[in-house]
Amino acid sequence: MKASPRAAILAAALFTPNWYGLEFANSAAAAKEPQTATSSKPTVYVSDFELDALPSESLNRAAPAPQAGAQAPDDDPRKQASRLVELMSTKLVAALRKAGYTAVRLQPGAARPDSGVSIRGLFAEIDNENHWRRAVIRTASDSGKMEALVSVANLAKPDQALYEIANVPGNENKPGAVITLSPYVPLTKFDLSKDANEDVFKSIAPRIVNDLTALLNANPSAMSR
Repeated sequence: MKASPRAAILAAALFTPNWYGLEFANSAAAAKEPQTATSSKPTVYVSDFELDALPSESLNRAAPAPQAGAQAPDDDPRKQASRLVELMSTKLVAALRKAGYTAVRLQPGAARPDSGVSIRGLFAEIDNENHWRRAVIRTASDSGKMEALVSVANLAKPDQALYEIANVPGNENKPGAVITLSPYVPLTKFDLSKDANEDVFKSIAPRIVNDLTALLNANPSAMSR
């Protein structure tokens, strides 16, 4: 599938790593000073990424993916979805700690902290009509392509929704829904497959951490209220 030129331009703007809520210091001043390690690294809170799944045919109904760690039959796509969500969170927390951050995994439903850095995101895919959709694991051995969309935010700033359910005919809030990504929350994306193994997440996590560290090094006041 070929994306339109307009879509390509939009994608380039959307995925520029200018994280929401982390203000940039004067670029001219930053250019004159060498980048150094962040003197006081903020606590980073990692939320589980969103990922939809269709249950096995025996359940005969659509449902969202269960929470990471929940039990499911071996042939249930939700088990695969739970595995991917678990890998994303655990490898990201491990990479943050290795880089010297205090990293906390936020459990679903936990209260939002009022300071520090938030890393959250979703798995998404593009359909044949060039629409963004919430990614769906359809079979236990699904090997299709999807994107991990990652957002980094200053928790001292108001929260912003990553996306909205798109207002298109026949669309509704269900697994694989068409979505409109927020123009106010810049995201970075990482390509992966729906059967990605542990090594894939081990390679993605340090890249996210490196981007965060580079931002904080270039903008020491980025985490100020």
